[in-house]
Amino acid sequence: MKLKPSLLLSLLGAVALLSFGASTTARAGDRKPAACKDDTPHTIRFVKVAPGVELEVLDWGGTGKAMVLLTGGGDNAHVYDQFAYQFTDYFHVIGITRRGYLPSSQPRNGYDISTRAADDIAVLDAFGIDKAVFVGHSAAGAELSKLGQSYKRRVDKLVYLDAVDLSERFLPSRREPPGPNYTDADLKSLWAYQAATARLQSLRAPVPALCHSVRFDANGAIGNSTTPDWISDKINAGVRATPPTNWDTITEPRLGIFALFTVEARQAWYWYLSPAKKVEFDDAWVPIVVWHQKTIQRFTDGNYSDTFLLPGAPHYVYITNEAEIVRWMRTFLGIPPRS
Repeated sequence: MKLKPSLLLSLLGAVALLSFGASTTARAGDRKPAACKDDTPHTIRFVKVAPGVELEVLDWGGTGKAMVLLTGGGDNAHVYDQFAYQFTDYFHVIGITRRGYLPSSQPRNGYDISTRAADDIAVLDAFGIDKAVFVGHSAAGAELSKLGQSYKRRVDKLVYLDAVDLSERFLPSRREPPGPNYTDADLKSLWAYQAATARLQSLRAPVPALCHSVRFDANGAIGNSTTPDWISDKINAGVRATPPTNWDTITEPRLGIFALFTVEARQAWYWYLSPAKKVEFDDAWVPIVVWHQKTIQRFTDGNYSDTFLLPGAPHYVYITNEAEIVRWMRTFLGIPPRS
């Protein structure tokens, strides 16, 4: 069976979630396997950000200044269930599951960048947080930039975790390389699917995050995504409609950590493609690498000391390269080294 990930997920090598037109009212995991339990010591609160729209907010605790974790496309805040504890010794850490992704609401509208940033500020208001460090992965980069431009008083610092400016990524003239191909055997169980994502996309997502993202049939096999195609389409449209970031307008300190695309490294699933598909991938991949490197260079200009590159690294750098990411972040955030 070939999965049909969203355009954004397919490009960036995120978890390829099934997109077979999931119901907008059903909740994830009506038949969740026993392994789908969340024993992370966080609290969960739902915050109303608009009429009929509530967002799931995870609170991992900690004291001090506030840190807000924003997810990439296709993810819920549970994807940070391990990473968040790298900073609770110095920050009060919370994470937001954006609208459209369960268990947050799935309204018909509000997927543009301005509304998404306003949702984040509404969460701050609900928690009584005046100013926060915002950390975002992947598609959250546009939210980070919008927060830095429109809500300067509420932003302490910004951390971009492989969150490149995607405004010029999806040009009609740019071809997409073949994506990963999941088989029926890969979807047979939660464990088989995790193994496949580790093999094909260098990612073994936290179980609670995955269990909110997909449905399961009566036998425990992976079913369709809990996020309908139309939501992914609207989020991608919001990204495409956003003009390129003028980095001069973002005066808050910003840290960028990027998994630099290279022609040689390609993506993890490349090595499992047929010879013909490899040729197709290579032809499409080179222009994407050129775009990616130029986009990161625009971020880096004027920000040399706080930009780090991980050539050939997978997209989920905070999971696959956790030690390096945490070291760079703690230095940038002023966390004293331990004696």
